[in-house]
Amino acid sequence: MFDAAEAKQCPDCDIPLQPLHTLPPSLDAVEEEALHWEQNPPEDQLRPWHDLGLGRGLLLGIAVASLLAFAFAPWVDVSSPHAELRSGYSLARGPLGWLWGGAIAWFVSLPLVASRRSVNQMRGVRAILMLFSAMTLSEVVMLVAMSPSGSRQVHFAYEWSWGLYLSLALSVAGVVGAARFGGPLRQAQPSTSTTTRKPHDASTLH
Repeated sequence: MFDAAEAKQCPDCDIPLQPLHTLPPSLDAVEEEALHWEQNPPEDQLRPWHDLGLGRGLLLGIAVASLLAFAFAPWVDVSSPHAELRSGYSLARGPLGWLWGGAIAWFVSLPLVASRRSVNQMRGVRAILMLFSAMTLSEVVMLVAMSPSGSRQVHFAYEWSWGLYLSLALSVAGVVGAARFGGPLRQAQPSTSTTTRKPHDASTLH
């Protein structure tokens, strides 16, 4: 309460004077901060819509890339009985309609991930996102296992193309990313400034 050049000690009690900004907060302020933290922990605080941290950006990117790979990337390179390249979308429009499941799962994942704005919200959808991400993986395994081998009357000649392997890799990456969505599971703590402050002593009251 004195000018910096006016005095170095309190004229009444000889306690050293210090600038107000260097003094710790009062006990009431510390208790109010702790109460606010308990009522609004970091895990429940909403993050900005454009925040791509804690796996949001990763999962959104994987979902978009998986949809593009399904729609445009070649999954099968057929050379006999006639030459053609077939994408996942092309296969799904034919007799392999169950391939739509993985594409729909990725499409639903986009708004599901984008709408999770707090850590607890992100962690709450980990299981469903892992299931959605694994659908393409299971479909690729089924497709390879059930692929036709031909017969004496009909000869099939084909090779799995890079689009299939890309979709498979993205599916695995999606499962891993979904399992870590929202960051590691650990108990959040109040800020250090709240938990480590000590009660005021007489030398810091001025």
